[in-house]
Amino acid sequence: MLDYTASQIISEFLDSQNEVFTVDDVIRYLKSKGKRCNKDEINDLLHTSNFIFPLINGEFITRAGVFTGRWFSFKPSKEEVEKNHILIGHRCIPFLNQEISPDSVQIVASDKIIRSDTTVFSMNLAMDTFALFGEGYVIPYIFNDKGNDEIPLTTVQYNIPKEIKLTSWPLDKIAGEQTFEFGDRLLCRVLNWNEGMVEMYVLKNEMNNMVISNAVIEREEWYTHFEDGLLKGFKRNGPCDSIEEQLALLFLEGQEDLCIRNCGSAEEFLKHTKKIGFSQFGVESRIWYNGESVPYVGEWNKSVAKDLILSDISVSFTPKIIDAYLENYLYEESKGKSKDTLDDLSRIIFPISLKMSSAERTTVLLNIEKRHDILKRQYNKFSDYIVAPVRKRILKLFTQVNELLCAIGCSGLDVSDFPQQELVVLTQLFSHIVRLLEEVENVFLRDQLPLGDISLSLEGMDDTFEDIRGTLKSSLDYNMHKGFNIVGDSKNGK
Repeated sequence: MLDYTASQIISEFLDSQNEVFTVDDVIRYLKSKGKRCNKDEINDLLHTSNFIFPLINGEFITRAGVFTGRWFSFKPSKEEVEKNHILIGHRCIPFLNQEISPDSVQIVASDKIIRSDTTVFSMNLAMDTFALFGEGYVIPYIFNDKGNDEIPLTTVQYNIPKEIKLTSWPLDKIAGEQTFEFGDRLLCRVLNWNEGMVEMYVLKNEMNNMVISNAVIEREEWYTHFEDGLLKGFKRNGPCDSIEEQLALLFLEGQEDLCIRNCGSAEEFLKHTKKIGFSQFGVESRIWYNGESVPYVGEWNKSVAKDLILSDISVSFTPKIIDAYLENYLYEESKGKSKDTLDDLSRIIFPISLKMSSAERTTVLLNIEKRHDILKRQYNKFSDYIVAPVRKRILKLFTQVNELLCAIGCSGLDVSDFPQQELVVLTQLFSHIVRLLEEVENVFLRDQLPLGDISLSLEGMDDTFEDIRGTLKSSLDYNMHKGFNIVGDSKNGK
């Protein structure tokens, strides 16, 4: 595993790399900094990074290298033009660094940085303008905007307001000496990917003229390229991990046709296409074939679908997850409430469906006992007091989700035989709970943990799991029983 220093040096290399590079280039940079690393480890890091695209022949390029200087555009809504302020929302997807929130984007016009304001917008506009973040993420992005200092996210379950104050940028400052009118467009390009800096220009509405201009014709061709590229991407890549990733791959592969000055925008495309729209993907959403839900198994992953579930399950073996269970155990032990033994705990962490041999279970138990002894020497129940109840709730749900996922993944059954949307939800719940556990286990973040938001999120996940567990268990039992019947029939010569 790469150590902290090596990881930092590689990050430094990638931050400044806008050209195509190879693993050998990274190794040479590390050597220049007095560091040597295993080639396979670097290759694995580059293939799993969200900020890098693997190309052919062992080459790579960073997102900054792909998207810096590339053209994209959007057309401000009538409400924004009337209020003389624009929202950024999803409009810079996928061109900007995804770790930079929309309210922190730096806008440049006429070589000047435009200062942001706060403006009250309708919730309908806000929802539309953040839609490409996907269902499940739209509301948090809107309510966590730094311009919203009045309505907390925790109140959303009771009532969604009709209006909300959000970070915005003045259109007249961006337009300069021009008058910005409804129908005009903002042409954009990324100046600095790492810092989230975007330059904007005004493109006047060519449709005001009686004659259809070349720009309008070129933009219509752009929508055709956009649609064709998405449809090909669905077959090759499936739904991807997010809408953002779907669009990133689209623009990577079609940049010569799509990153042109007379370009359209994803949000405008979705308003007039009949083939593609927002579709349900578990508790999230994706851009997909119109009117169809996104399955867990498709042509893009049929050969590795079972491996994907087993890959998810392997996360439950990671040190952070095991430490979370042990810290919960120590907290209960310190209160005199622990009824389980460490052997009981090992069987909770590693369900019986994993079919481990007695020797493997003994090894697992020995490692858990050793880790327990290490943690016990440094455990402080007083510093754990605030986090412990939340962690206990997370672990309770995680245990149930992990148990069901293991039962399905280790059943030997074809994953396509299970209800697809429920299976998608189960895997999404698993990854969301793992993320929550990792946040709780990060000692540097504990003082800043939004415990109220976490509790609210847990309530929703509990309800969601209850909605799907019965269906998935019934499907598991039915398919297992069907499998036994087939075996029995074959023995009788039937």
